[in-house]
Amino acid sequence: MSNQYISVLLVLTISGLGLSPSSDAQDASCSEIDWKPEILERIQDIDRACQEVVLRDGKWFARFEAEVKRVWANGSIGVKMILRDGSRVDRIFYAPADFRVVSNTGRKLRRNQLVRGEYLDIYIPESRITGTPIEKPPT
Repeated sequence: MSNQYISVLLVLTISGLGLSPSSDAQDASCSEIDWKPEILERIQDIDRACQEVVLRDGKWFARFEAEVKRVWANGSIGVKMILRDGSRVDRIFYAPADFRVVSNTGRKLRRNQLVRGEYLDIYIPESRITGTPIEKPPT
C-alpha cells in the first residue's frame, strides 16, 4: 500500500458535509477542472479519481469515491480511491477527531464509525482544487 499521506483530502472533505443527494442544476465535468498544481502534486491521481462535478446548494463540488480498507486508532485511514476508469489506488490519510464523511448510502459518519469495506462519497469544493472557477453549463 502506498504510504502517501493525503491529509489535504481530509481537510477538503470536511467542508463537503450536509450535501443533499440531488444536484441543484445540470452537472459539469471533471475534465473542466483547472486543477491547482499543488493539489496535483500532493494527491497523486486526484484528477483521474474525480467521478463528476456537481452543483449543490449553489456551489460546485468534485465528487470522489473510496473504499475504506483500514482505520487506525491514531486517526489514519487507509482507502482505495476509485478512478474513473474503474481501477483503484491505495492511499492513506490522517483524519482528525472532527472528521466527517458521507457514505454512498447517505449516512454521515465520524472517523470512529468507519469500517472496512464502507464505500464513501467524498465531496471537495471547487475553491479547494481549482484556480479557475468552473463554468456553469448551459441550460
